[in-house]
Amino acid sequence: MIRTALVTAAMSALVFHLGGCQRGPASPAEDSTAMAAPAAQPTAGPAQRLEPAASGKVAQPSLAKRPEDVLDAFAAAIEARDWRSVRAFWADKGDRSGMDARLFAETWGRLKAPSVVIGEGQQEGAAGSIYYTAPVVITDGDRTITGDVILRRVNNVPGASAEQLRWHIDSTTLNPGKP
Repeated sequence: MIRTALVTAAMSALVFHLGGCQRGPASPAEDSTAMAAPAAQPTAGPAQRLEPAASGKVAQPSLAKRPEDVLDAFAAAIEARDWRSVRAFWADKGDRSGMDARLFAETWGRLKAPSVVIGEGQQEGAAGSIYYTAPVVITDGDRTITGDVILRRVNNVPGASAEQLRWHIDSTTLNPGKP
């Protein structure tokens, strides 16, 4: 209940803030890389909820500079059972998850009332990329799924695209499809 109230307040503040920008609607090219999630949220609080845009487009992970913020948004999307948004956290608009949208929704859809806890992660750099590994626990009724989520982003390399610069899931040992 408190989480919903905080999210509603945060989203309202974002709408009012963006309304003052007097910026026209995003072009389709901009929209494909536009990311939903307020940037000024504390990570110690509850996970942010990603809401699908009013146009029906899938909410996407943010361009947040902190991997913790991205994992909070990932957790919120899982708890909301928004499988399109959850899949979007992988690179290449979800294709790097190894599943098409239908199979992904079928696999993750086995979760009925998930609650997600993200543990403290570790960051390291290697060969032009930054990696962030965090333990994740998903509780779904009497079922518990544990694993690691490894986020990756390209280090600030000249010429890197917005997609390469965003934190995205590189791999995970979470397996929601396993009974």
